[in-house]
Amino acid sequence: MPKVTFVTDSIEIDVEAGTTVQDAVEKAGASLPFGCRMGSCGTCRCIVVEGAQNVNELTEAENDLFDTLTSVGENERLGCQLVIQGDVSIKA
Repeated sequence: MPKVTFVTDSIEIDVEAGTTVQDAVEKAGASLPFGCRMGSCGTCRCIVVEGAQNVNELTEAENDLFDTLTSVGENERLGCQLVIQGDVSIKA
């Protein structure tokens, strides 16, 4: 079972593979905020600190939003678009 670590909150939980980060945040009570929940507002921008290989590829919604921003870090993602496949650490 994959482990998700929310670095900002020092919370670690186990989730089923295929769980969305949004669902994991709600389960854990972590502080990663969500706005539109569909990849268009950027409220849930986060950094995948470890385990980037254990989440889905960038979605079209992420690519579209990130194309409009001037500064996007290499490991930045939208929490509402992330699907967990293995252990991952996320920082808000």
